[in-house]
Amino acid sequence: MDQSAVPQFHDIFMRQAQCLANRDLDGLMELYHPEAVWIRFQGVLEGREKIRETIEQYMKLDLEFVEMNEYIHGDDVVMVRSTMKVQGHTEVAFGIYVIRDGKIWRQTGAVEGGMRTYVH
Repeated sequence: MDQSAVPQFHDIFMRQAQCLANRDLDGLMELYHPEAVWIRFQGVLEGREKIRETIEQYMKLDLEFVEMNEYIHGDDVVMVRSTMKVQGHTEVAFGIYVIRDGKIWRQTGAVEGGMRTYVH
C-alpha cells in the first residue's frame, strides 16, 4: 500500500479505535471530557454516564469495522465516515468529534439513510 495514501490519524481517534477493538469500556470513557455531549438524531446525551450507557448498548450489537471511507482532522476536530456491519447489516456512519483538553468534548454521529432501531 502506498504510505502517502494512509492518513495520519488524530491520537484521540486512534485511542478510541483501540479501546473499541479491545472492548475496553473504562478506557474508552477516559477519552471523554467530564462535560462531554454526544448529539444524535435519537437525542442528546449529556455527560459521561449517559454516553457510557449508550456505548454499552452499542458494544452488544456485534459491530464489525469494514473500511474507512473518508477521514480528516484539524487541531481539535476529527471528521470521519466509515462502513461497518451491525448485526449483519452494512451501514455507512459518519461522525464529528471536537476535542478539548485532550478529550472528546462534543461528538455527533449518524448512519446514512437513517438509523435502524439498534440503540435508542
